[in-house]
Amino acid sequence: MKKLSIFFTLLFLLLSAESYAQNTLKKWYISGGVHAVNHPSARGFGEGLFEGDNWSFVPPLSQISVARTLNRSFAVDLQASVGEIDNKRLMIDNEYMVLIGMGLRYRFANGYILKETSWFDPYIRFGANYHRMPYRGLEFAPAEYDNAGNMISGIVDNDGDVLENGAIVDNDHFALSGGLGMNFWIWSKIGLNLEAQYVAVPAVKSDYIDFFQAKAGLAFRFGKSDRDKDGIPDEEDECPDVPGLKEYNGCPDTDGDKIEDRLDECPLEPCPNGESTDEYDCVNGCKVMKEIPVEEEPVEPVTPDPVKEISFEDVLFEFDSYTLTADGAQKVKDAAEIINSQEGNYFVDGFADSVGSDAYNLKLSKNRAQAVKDGLVAEGVDGNRLEVRGFGEQYPKCTNDTPEGRACNRRVVVLERY
Repeated sequence: MKKLSIFFTLLFLLLSAESYAQNTLKKWYISGGVHAVNHPSARGFGEGLFEGDNWSFVPPLSQISVARTLNRSFAVDLQASVGEIDNKRLMIDNEYMVLIGMGLRYRFANGYILKETSWFDPYIRFGANYHRMPYRGLEFAPAEYDNAGNMISGIVDNDGDVLENGAIVDNDHFALSGGLGMNFWIWSKIGLNLEAQYVAVPAVKSDYIDFFQAKAGLAFRFGKSDRDKDGIPDEEDECPDVPGLKEYNGCPDTDGDKIEDRLDECPLEPCPNGESTDEYDCVNGCKVMKEIPVEEEPVEPVTPDPVKEISFEDVLFEFDSYTLTADGAQKVKDAAEIINSQEGNYFVDGFADSVGSDAYNLKLSKNRAQAVKDGLVAEGVDGNRLEVRGFGEQYPKCTNDTPEGRACNRRVVVLERY
């Protein structure tokens, strides 16, 4: 046993050195420790699992695992368990056991369930194994009974149950295993490992050589993971799934304008902050076009049609509004008295100042004219005598360069039609 412990210690150190030297950008894992087996609890699949008398313990460094991460969720491993154990179900003592196999692990600390950097790192494992343990070539012959029903020959286990009739116990077996494990990372690369799994031999119909195996030991992980292959380890990469630049902690600058994509509102259009031309300024990585001032020539007020305005003051409106003011309502009432006192039909023409787009101002002017028509109808004017028109910012009465001039242009005029 002393020679065996020395062998596993050297193997442990050798694998550690190799994994670190050859996989500086890969995530390797190695653990080693003591293990124990429990044959009696396989009979009831867990019955008596926590009874110490059912377990056979093996000295330290009797179990070793080497694993390599495939992606954030899965890893493959190679496990080996050796040592002299007791099969306390079959009452066999101090036999040399070997269990070597490949396994697939699913890690819960994968960024979906737990954080990848979590100190608590549980996993489930399924494996295929070579299992060897001498059973002294015993043949489990059919049991024989006397006339009173008492067994006079046959093999029984430690619970007095007759084992499978006619079975021959081989030394070498193919075994399947499955179980749970967990790592507790005390430091970033050193932790404690606990693992429990059930080992079954499919070729044997009975479960008399199946067993539970538990392991406890130290775990080490080496190298650095770099999922996006940008040369920046995942633990330092703020964008671990997208290739990026070191100056932006692993995040990309797709358009190369010195603004990382997370802060760039136009990540596909290069526009460095602070750049300015006659046409645009760069703001948050986007081009903001400048307004080019246009000098407007003074426009003389013109009458839209050869009509005459009835004698009352314009109905004026507030900025960006077509609601009649108190003063406007009084002017509408005055206009209604004039229209009702004479015959003829009338235009109700609306206008706007130059603030806003042409389309918006055209619609606003029509709404203002309609508001005046509605007021005139409310005062008793026949609506059929009134025609609503909107001219937007055309035909300004006053200049649009001053607040007073723009207020003058927010108006409605009632004109008599010839």
